[in-house]
Amino acid sequence: MRRTYRLTGVLFFFALYIFGALFLRFYAVTDLNRRRVSAWWTHKICRWGTRFLNLRITAEGQQNIPASGSLIVSNHMSYLDILVYSAIRPAVYVSSKEVENTFFLGFMAKIGGTYFIERRSTRNIKDELSGLTELIRQGFNVVLFPEGTSTDGSKILPFRSTFIAGATETGVDVVPACIKYETIDGEPFSEQNCDSVCWYGDMSFAPHFLNFIGLKKTTARAAWLSPISSGTHDRKYISKKAQELIELSYFGAA
Repeated sequence: MRRTYRLTGVLFFFALYIFGALFLRFYAVTDLNRRRVSAWWTHKICRWGTRFLNLRITAEGQQNIPASGSLIVSNHMSYLDILVYSAIRPAVYVSSKEVENTFFLGFMAKIGGTYFIERRSTRNIKDELSGLTELIRQGFNVVLFPEGTSTDGSKILPFRSTFIAGATETGVDVVPACIKYETIDGEPFSEQNCDSVCWYGDMSFAPHFLNFIGLKKTTARAAWLSPISSGTHDRKYISKKAQELIELSYFGAA
């Protein structure tokens, strides 16, 4: 019964999000305004949606996020990460061309204002970095997942530093962010239940999401950590330092 009720509600939210986003983007006229209204609308829908799905979020360190124009780098476990972050603050997300070309998810990401890059090729890297830099200069909080893929939450993969150059080009600080799913239906997040929220490898979206909406309650923590200056450090140092801070927040002190 709960799954049927949730599924009906989710379909309503999907429809509301799609029609609302298309309507707002149509009247926004310019590409800049389209991305702004997309980020704002995604924030509103995710706030309502996470409450409906009983995905309870604790937010920490929001004072570390600049008022506008920042690069936020985070660990990555699931498409749910975007729901969590967007429920707290509007943002533009960086994703891969693979996601852009994925049925349904690609469409939802496009109307949400996602910035797509080709991670597997360096041919267009200069233009993609230029686009990322421009988004920061325009005042967007840009969220990047430098692992390049999602995981089961048992580890954090080495960060790729290439697109952190988007911050060093603008001189803005890089803000590390840690997302952690803490409990699933009252049980601590573990190897046994992690697949209920983590979406990685060759998992199919639809079965995973249908299983997730059947959960009673999920709790998550999002923490924005101490900013790292891009004016005094290069992208490789920033990448390494950001990963260290996120690992410390995620796993705790050894």
